[in-house]
Amino acid sequence: MSRIEFLASLTKGYTKVIDVGTDHGKVLKIALDLNYIKEGIATDINKGPLESAKKNLEGYPVKFFLTDGFKGVKEDFDLGIITGMGSRLICSILKDAPKHKTYILGAHEKLDILRKWLQNHHFKIVDEYVIHDGFYYCFMKVETGEMRLSESEIFTGPILKLKQEALPYFEHKAKYYLGLSQKAKHEKSEEYYKIYTFYNDILK
Repeated sequence: MSRIEFLASLTKGYTKVIDVGTDHGKVLKIALDLNYIKEGIATDINKGPLESAKKNLEGYPVKFFLTDGFKGVKEDFDLGIITGMGSRLICSILKDAPKHKTYILGAHEKLDILRKWLQNHHFKIVDEYVIHDGFYYCFMKVETGEMRLSESEIFTGPILKLKQEALPYFEHKAKYYLGLSQKAKHEKSEEYYKIYTFYNDILK
């Protein structure tokens, strides 16, 4: 299963989904084709990708907004998808996101930054997923709420660390940080080695 198909599968059980940074609109198209959802909202800050989404979703029950994140979107929804971007950008978008909704988040780097931000801004992680599609992609389902993560969970995820299917991902991360620790110097080496132990402890 591709990451796009996997993301679409996470929309099951929801009615109206907003895809922020929709790119070509493929997640919404699959979700609508398979009757996972009834309606969609597609937003993108760039005109080119949004025009591509409009072509791909012509005739579908989808509304389109050329905007930054949720700005100017008055439509209601019950699931938001914010994926395919960096953690800091996702955090910035969530600042303006409607409260008391469910969101699927997928950052391509620095998940520790995203988890810390969620913890400090009244979000809780209710599920986590990892899929390999050329690379490893991690996704989080979050809702309004409170959580307290340990230092290791900031990196491993409070739920992902419990999933058997995530072990190859943790092995990959452990090798990566062990390699960094061996190349870095002094304090940085110690920092990388500590992160390595977070992942390696799960593999024991």
